[in-house]
Amino acid sequence: MAKFADHIEKIAEGVTEGYQKIEDGVVTGYRKIEDGVVEGFTGMTGKVSGAILNEDGSLKTGKIGEAVVGAYKKVETAFVNTFMAKEGESVEEAKARVAADRQTMIDASLENAKNAGKIDRKP
Repeated sequence: MAKFADHIEKIAEGVTEGYQKIEDGVVTGYRKIEDGVVEGFTGMTGKVSGAILNEDGSLKTGKIGEAVVGAYKKVETAFVNTFMAKEGESVEEAKARVAADRQTMIDASLENAKNAGKIDRKP
């Protein structure tokens, strides 16, 4: 009976070792696949971002985009100079003042929205 138990034990050890080898092979295979996918995705992301982003992170516009932005800036400058600038004020000063005024209006609107519906209960 002891010999039979020894044989059963050896068979069990062999089966366990076999399953362990299979498990190790599968895990190693999955790790290789995962590493390949991650490396491929990282490389692709780097290429795509390099193709569409400048070094500072802004979008590359190309020649047409640069021409459109340049034209917009000319129109904006002419508008501000004609309609928004006060006497003796440069275009850049007028733009800064208008931006500050706009932010003040936004802040006031947000404050009004927060206070909407509140009742003043002072006697």
